[in-house]
Amino acid sequence: MSTQSLFSRKNIESQQPNASRGLLEELNLPPKLINFIRKNTRSLQIGLICVLVLLMAWIFFDYYTDTQEKKGASLLASALQTDSPEQRLTELGNVVKDYGRTEAARWAKIELAHVDYKEGNFEAAAAKYKELLDALSADNPLAPLTRLSLAQSYEQAGQYDLAIAQYNLLKKSTGFTEQAYLALGRIYMAKEDPVQARKTYEELLGSLQDTSDPLLMSRIEAKLTSLDADKPAISSQPENKE
Repeated sequence: MSTQSLFSRKNIESQQPNASRGLLEELNLPPKLINFIRKNTRSLQIGLICVLVLLMAWIFFDYYTDTQEKKGASLLASALQTDSPEQRLTELGNVVKDYGRTEAARWAKIELAHVDYKEGNFEAAAAKYKELLDALSADNPLAPLTRLSLAQSYEQAGQYDLAIAQYNLLKKSTGFTEQAYLALGRIYMAKEDPVQARKTYEELLGSLQDTSDPLLMSRIEAKLTSLDADKPAISSQPENKE
């Protein structure tokens, strides 16, 4: 009985790897999946490249946005710290122009509107506040603050109907209800409409709880008393922007 040599051709061929098996087979993938991958190799490669391109684009955009935010914030801080009014206006304008999509640009627009308000340019201030308000979402914390500034600008410009519309919307914002009601009462008195003024103050008084500010309640009751006595209520002007 002869023993087969380890170096026989048959034995050597049996030890060689199966050429029909590839990496996919070595990964123990299901045959159907292997067939799908091999039939769609080019499409899968293109898809993978697209995913990588989108990923790199997203990383770059995120980096670019973060850089723009930082540069805009730095320029805004520089503008607010300068003592020169002319230089401040120039730098605030540059923030809006060069970094218009950043949060810093939004604050720069508010500051520019404040400048117009302080200088008595109420219509110009109102235009800036309205542009900013239109770009804000309803749930943005800046929305009620901007609406208040817009309403005050309309009021100071004597555009009472526009101011009333904004104050009526402001009544629905938490933390601004009482201020809006008081402003409405003030405007109705300026329009010599004591009926609407009384209605406004009574609505405000009825909405207050026993735990509300007693000074505010006394203030409203005094206004109602003055209306009963047919005397003009003490008018308080909108607060100046700081």
